[in-house]
Amino acid sequence: MDILWLLVCSGLVFLMQPGFMCLESGLTRSKNSINVAVKNLADFGVSVALFWAFGYALMFGASQLGIWGQTGFFLNFDSTPKLAAFFIFQVMFCSTATTIVSGAVAERLKFQAYLIITAIASGLIYPLYGHWAWNGVNLDNMTGWLAQLGFVDFAGSTVVHSIGGWIALATLTLVGARLGRYPKGEPSQEIHGANLPFSVLGTMLLWFGWLGFNGGSTFAINEQVPQIIANTILAGVAGMLTAGVIGWQRRRLPKVELLINGSLAGLVGITASCNLVETPIAVIIGSIGAAIMILCVDLLEYWRVDDAVDAVAVHGGAGAWGTLAVGLFANPDTLGTGLSKGQQILVQGLGVGVGFLWAFGATWLILGLLNRFVTLRVSPQEEEQGLNVSEHGAKTEIYDLVQVMEYQSISQDLSARVPVHPFTEVGQIAARYNQVMETMEEAVSHNNAIVRTASDAIITFSTSTLKILTANPSAEAIFGYTPNTLKQMPITKLIGWSPTNTIDRVSLFSELLDSGATEVTGYRADGSTFPVEMCITKADLGSRSFYTGTFRDITERKQAEESLRHKAQNEKLQRTLEELRRTQTQLIQSEKMSSLGQMVAGVAHEINNPVNFIYGNLIYAKNYTNDLLDLIALYQEKLPKADEVIQEKIEEIELEFLKDDLPKLQDSLLAGSERILEIVRSLRTFSRLDEAEVKSVDIHDGLESTLRILHNRLKESIRGRKKASYAIEVIRHYGDVPPIECYAGQLNQVFMNLLGNAVDALEESYDRGHFEPPENPTIRIQTKVRDKNWLAIHIADNGMGIKPEAKQKLFDPFFTTKEVGKGTGLGLSISYQVVVERHKGRMICDSEPGKGAEFIVEIPIHQRHIESNGYHKEIQPQMENMKP
Repeated sequence: MDILWLLVCSGLVFLMQPGFMCLESGLTRSKNSINVAVKNLADFGVSVALFWAFGYALMFGASQLGIWGQTGFFLNFDSTPKLAAFFIFQVMFCSTATTIVSGAVAERLKFQAYLIITAIASGLIYPLYGHWAWNGVNLDNMTGWLAQLGFVDFAGSTVVHSIGGWIALATLTLVGARLGRYPKGEPSQEIHGANLPFSVLGTMLLWFGWLGFNGGSTFAINEQVPQIIANTILAGVAGMLTAGVIGWQRRRLPKVELLINGSLAGLVGITASCNLVETPIAVIIGSIGAAIMILCVDLLEYWRVDDAVDAVAVHGGAGAWGTLAVGLFANPDTLGTGLSKGQQILVQGLGVGVGFLWAFGATWLILGLLNRFVTLRVSPQEEEQGLNVSEHGAKTEIYDLVQVMEYQSISQDLSARVPVHPFTEVGQIAARYNQVMETMEEAVSHNNAIVRTASDAIITFSTSTLKILTANPSAEAIFGYTPNTLKQMPITKLIGWSPTNTIDRVSLFSELLDSGATEVTGYRADGSTFPVEMCITKADLGSRSFYTGTFRDITERKQAEESLRHKAQNEKLQRTLEELRRTQTQLIQSEKMSSLGQMVAGVAHEINNPVNFIYGNLIYAKNYTNDLLDLIALYQEKLPKADEVIQEKIEEIELEFLKDDLPKLQDSLLAGSERILEIVRSLRTFSRLDEAEVKSVDIHDGLESTLRILHNRLKESIRGRKKASYAIEVIRHYGDVPPIECYAGQLNQVFMNLLGNAVDALEESYDRGHFEPPENPTIRIQTKVRDKNWLAIHIADNGMGIKPEAKQKLFDPFFTTKEVGKGTGLGLSISYQVVVERHKGRMICDSEPGKGAEFIVEIPIHQRHIESNGYHKEIQPQMENMKP
């Protein structure tokens, strides 16, 4: 039964070989999968052959000084079934230790070099260390020097797994990382495996094999086997869960590789003590093994050691921990080494250290010397191509796909297509790739057609030498060079740039990339020059780059711009002339207004004295006349019988009519004189030339003076029209307004313009039938104080209003809505300037067609207030915005 159990367990351990093959093939790239699989097969064959020839003898032969064995070479198993079963079980262990190296150094090692490493591992390093730890285990007489010190490693955490891990580490330090794994000066780049489900299958096979690995190490089917297998399974589960939790804390996802390696680290860790510890302790050992594995992975990443499957961390790191755990957790009485716990820990540490120094040191020395004569690593080209092809000549669908891609990258032949193998994943990729290439070929054809037919010159040139690479037909036509000549010259010759050296030219073009379109001088083959608009862009294609320049002949555009420039200058001169004419007109108007004011003031002054004289004498004349009439009445009363001559004279002069009409005549003369005096006072108030330039005045006096001057127009303009029997009504709403500091004469002219325009608007509105009874033509005048320091004057009419298009230009010089000959277009413009520029105020027109018009004049109550507090500066932008 014991022999049968050992053979069954040997079969289970053999399953670890295909388990490692699946694990490593899935965690590496598909272009190396065949090489990985073949290495697992080859190392099994080599290790079995060498272990049979002399490895077994070195490990289990009669011990010489506890260092090596000297019997059992080229074993013959005739009539020795127990020996044959033991050999089969141990040779599986040897193959396991050897194949650990395969995954770690995958994707870069020559196949022959790997066979040499397999020979060194299975024929020398593993057997000798196995002798130190396990010699005599089959005879219950431990003779190896480590075993005699009390070193315990039940199923090989160090003897098998760590030894394989340290051999892999030494090899990795010699052959280096895979291409692109650790770019110089950049963060490390993760290389993903090709088939993770395949790796998971391999992991499950390894679990199954581990049951025989640990369970068979009793060499007999006994009561320990169930506990050993249970401890093994639970330790693997604990390792997997611990790695999953740590991975989730780090990346918030259950990374497949971490779950795989965590479970394997738990299995490796429990291998040394699965027969010695209780089940909860086995769980702890497996869990810590996974944590140790993750720590080792981080350290190797920090040291930039590229382990393709993390074999060093799983087998080396977790194996060392599992060996130390024997001293930490195993009962010294159960161990039977006669050592205390502290001594046992020291011996276990010694075994781990010796294993590292022996496996790592021997491998590093032998391979380092060998590498001087035989290159261990494949060339970069072979590594890039993949070891399936470079080492074994085994082509795959992926290889065919890559080959076509490589051909296209070299030849730029987009018409090449990848062979499509139906019903495979790569075949589907190839079909989609061909579709992409067809689309790309079509797009490139379209682009080429655009480039060939473009009217601009399109030229590509080198970023380093600036020599022309390609040029379209328009480039040949614009610059006058043949295609072959263009491709042999630097781009600087076409634009006349001649920096002192190539570095300066390249630097100059690099600066142009950010400047957009640039105007330069183009040079044709015949020596003529012409203006060119140049735009440079840079195309980066991985490690390669080039410039693309578009060159447009802008001769016609320059000519057009010159023509437009002359036209713009002419228009500017025309506008300046118009401004001069407008200014001249304004000056003339101002002068006229000044002269008119002086004239009005003079006339008023000249009329004032005679009128006052006449008015004063008319009163006396009336009194005298009344006295004379009273005397005549007295004569008629006392002498009723007048002389005949007198009677005739009375009848001739119509004395009775004269007595009745003469007082009326005198009253009319007095009334006329009073009206003339009133008009004279209004004219003097209107002109204000007898007062200071800026003076506090009652603004209502100015308004009333203006209304008196316009009295006849207000009274007769509508009344005199056909079917009209009413005058323009003026409604006053005067507020409580203090004296205003202003230029009174100029402000009165503003009132005259606004009220006169209102009368004109009402007359025109009446003529067009705008008013329907009971509505009458009306002008409303309102004054009020705003914001304490400002006076607002509203003058509104109920006429037809102003059209929006006219409202926008209302204050422009020479603009008028009146008929030709009825207005100069300067009244509102000058009024606007008087209010805004002279009084630092604002003037607004609010009007809607059919709803009348309202003009609002706002001026500061005190002119000095403007300069002292800067209020005008704040409102000036608003005034400009409010200007219609």
